[in-house]
Amino acid sequence: MYLNSSYRRLDTPNDIKKLFNDYSLSISGLMTGAASNAKISKNLKFDNIPPAVILHHLPDKQISAVINKDNAADTINRQYIAKLADLSKKFNLESKLNNYSGCRWSSIGCRQSCLVYSGRSNIFKAVQYARGRRTLAAIDRPAAYVRGLIYSIAHHYKKQAGGALSVRLKGTDENNLHFKKVLLSVNEINNINSYYGLNINYSDKPRVITEIFKNDSIIWYEYSKAPISYLKRLTALNIDVTASLVADRISGAADAITAVKSGYRLAVPIALNKAGYIPRRLIISDNNGRRVSIKCFNGDLFDYRPANKKQCAVILKAKKSVGGDILSAFFIADKIGRQSIGGGFIELIY
Repeated sequence: MYLNSSYRRLDTPNDIKKLFNDYSLSISGLMTGAASNAKISKNLKFDNIPPAVILHHLPDKQISAVINKDNAADTINRQYIAKLADLSKKFNLESKLNNYSGCRWSSIGCRQSCLVYSGRSNIFKAVQYARGRRTLAAIDRPAAYVRGLIYSIAHHYKKQAGGALSVRLKGTDENNLHFKKVLLSVNEINNINSYYGLNINYSDKPRVITEIFKNDSIIWYEYSKAPISYLKRLTALNIDVTASLVADRISGAADAITAVKSGYRLAVPIALNKAGYIPRRLIISDNNGRRVSIKCFNGDLFDYRPANKKQCAVILKAKKSVGGDILSAFFIADKIGRQSIGGGFIELIY
C-alpha cells in the first residue's frame, strides 16, 4: 500500500493522549535517555556504540507494595506513595495487581538487592513515583502503552539525526511488552514516518514492536533471568539477549550452562574487591556433570552488550542497594576456589 509522506505535524492518537494524560506521561519522557541514566551513559564514551534509551518500571511486586498504605518500609524507595494508590483506585487496577509480578524469574537475593533501590531513587521519591506511573499505565492499557512506546522510541531516534539507536525495554523489570502486538493505521504510519523520519511499512495485522521498526536503525538488546525457552522467544524477535546468572536459584548452575551452550553470553554479578580487576575466565559446573569454561569481559565499561562476543561471561560489579545485602548468595564472591551456587559450582580463574 502506498504511504503518503506529506505530514509535518505530529498527530498523536487519542488513546495515547488519554493514557499519557491519565498517568502524567509524555512522549519524550516515557523512555529514558543517557543524560538521565548512569548505566547507558557509559555507552557514549565509545564512538562505535550507538546511544541508548531504556524503560524503567517498578520490579517484581513493588507496585503493590507502594500502593499499600500499611507499608512501613524505612527507605524512601520502598515506601508507600499515596498518588500511586490513588491512580490504582481511580482506574480500578486492584484485581489486575493481585497476580502481577514484573519479575517472574527473580530470586530472593535479586529482589532484595535490586538496583532499582539504589542511586537517586533513595533520595527523591519522585523517581519511584515516575516508575510507578509507567508500571500502572502498562498494566492498565498495555496496547495503548506499547503504541506510546513507539512514539517515544521514534522521538529519541529522530534526535540521532539518522544514526542508530539502541533500546532496552527491560530496564528494571522483566515485562513482556516485546510480545504485545499492536495495530497502526495507514494515517498513523504516514504521520510517524514523516514526522520522525522513519520507514515503517503498513500492515493490516497487529505486529510486535521490533517488527514495526524492522526497517530502521534500531538495535534491541536485553538482559534476562528467564529460562532458555523464553530467551529463544526474545531472540526470535531480533533482540540481542544476555542471560543472567541467578546464583541463589536452585537451578542457577544448570540454567547458566544451558544458556551458554545455546549461544548466549552470561552476565555474572561479582562482589569485586577492586573495580575493574576481574577474573580471566570462569567455570560453571552443575550437579549433572555438565560444565562450561568461558572468557570474562568487563561489563561495567559500557552497557551495550551486542558489542560483546557470544558465549562469554560479562562481569558486573555487585552494587549494594539500600536495604540490599552484598553478601547474599545472589552475588559471587571475588575469590579463588570453587563456590557453591544453586545446583552446582562456580570457579573464578585469575
